[in-house]
Amino acid sequence: MTTPTPLRNQIIEPQEPPSPARGPVTLPADFVERLPVGVLVFTAFDVLLVANPLAQVLLGFMPETHTARLDVLQRLGENAAALREAKPGTRHVLPLGGRLIEVEVHPHADGGVMWMMLDKSSELRLRAQLTEEASFLAHSHEAFMVVDQNGFIRYANPFCERERGYETNGLIGRNLAQSERWCSPAYEQTKEVSGSDLRARLQKVVKDGGPLSYNAWHRRLDGGELPVEVSMRPHRMSYETVVLVIARDDSRRLMHLQALIQAKGEAEAANRAKSAFLAITSHELRTPLTGIMGFCELLQFEISAKDETAGQYLQLIAESSQSLLTIINDIVDLSKIEARTLEIRPVQVDVVQVLDATTQLWGKRADTKGVKLTRLPQLGTARSVATDQQRLRQMLDNLLSNAVKFTDKGEISLALQFLNDAIEFTVSDTGCGIAEGQSERVFEAFWQIADHTTRANGGNGLGLYICRSLAELLGGKVWLHETSKDGSIFKLRLPYGVAHRPNSRLMKSDVWIHSPTGLESARER
Repeated sequence: MTTPTPLRNQIIEPQEPPSPARGPVTLPADFVERLPVGVLVFTAFDVLLVANPLAQVLLGFMPETHTARLDVLQRLGENAAALREAKPGTRHVLPLGGRLIEVEVHPHADGGVMWMMLDKSSELRLRAQLTEEASFLAHSHEAFMVVDQNGFIRYANPFCERERGYETNGLIGRNLAQSERWCSPAYEQTKEVSGSDLRARLQKVVKDGGPLSYNAWHRRLDGGELPVEVSMRPHRMSYETVVLVIARDDSRRLMHLQALIQAKGEAEAANRAKSAFLAITSHELRTPLTGIMGFCELLQFEISAKDETAGQYLQLIAESSQSLLTIINDIVDLSKIEARTLEIRPVQVDVVQVLDATTQLWGKRADTKGVKLTRLPQLGTARSVATDQQRLRQMLDNLLSNAVKFTDKGEISLALQFLNDAIEFTVSDTGCGIAEGQSERVFEAFWQIADHTTRANGGNGLGLYICRSLAELLGGKVWLHETSKDGSIFKLRLPYGVAHRPNSRLMKSDVWIHSPTGLESARER
């Protein structure tokens, strides 16, 4: 028989070491007839003594009793030449009639020998075919396995065995369920794999016919574990469908992921510390500032009428204090939004009355710039609204503040419409408008139009960001409806009722996408 190549030899030759020579064996004739293996017994004179029915099936003919062993070998042909000098305790594989027959040679009681034969065609051909079809993966730097539909490993390339600490062929025959734990893409939420779980997954791969990828921890022989990205796909062999498994080492990605999680945690901690600092500092600033504004107002009552110059100075102090208080309030709201401690207190609100009061306040400020503020007639049937009155007033103030700030001539209009399921406020102005492509950026924190108008009118870029945050917290939205060089139109829409669930809407809204801390956004989304 031609000497096989090393790779073929690895697959065709049995994995077990040769059986040690045993003592002489004597088997009762009726027992030999019932054995699930083919049996031929030759005497010390090389004459056939016993042949059971299964031997006839495996050999393809029934040798007659007292036939010489040499005649049997000649009948088997050149493929059986290795059995001429076969010693007890050895094994041989013979290709006979399209089968691969494994023959074990044992000593017999009368000094003869006994051949015990098994049909190994399925197992040995599968190994040979796997080697031929997957030879390009034999020296790959990725772990490659062939698994049957019950989860048993039929083949593992050398890299897979070395990576897991096994000797050659050490993984063959093991169940993949014993070697892996399923987990999330972040290698958390691990799950021990049962045989039924693995079979269900393998059957799904075979049924769908496409690749299936997942993350898992693969166990090493020394007890350690390896993070891998597993890819499965079915493959049709000559007589069965198996699953090809590629397990890529994902240690590098896991290391980067852990570093990112750590950096994210540190950034979140720093952001919370910053927000806490802003809240505490702003509170400490607001307390004395309120006192300054109160005493300034008292001095205005007492001195303004007597000393015009002093009255002007006091007015300047009052306006500057009010501007500073507005900035501090915005910073406090920003810190509460980022720390998710901003709460709403819904009550029944007369929105018409709120709109009238807001129009009266900002009408006076618009008059000082020579701009007319018009309150348009409301549309729809007035209905009761349950919302946070303070936050509603704050949003309208922010929208009108921008309208007055950026409108030097013309007019500003404020409208209210009662829709079927919401109320809608509209603020229109004839100001400078917003450049194309920047309509969404106006709602980002600290973003401002970089031109002389912004620098001249001041501001900190928080008004519209806080406005949108509050709108979403109240279950509504605010957006830039239209803009051009002739002005802008902003709309604010709120539902008629909002449940008192602090932070629930805010945590699920798009506020966090535009938050200065994008890390919060990634987790919430």
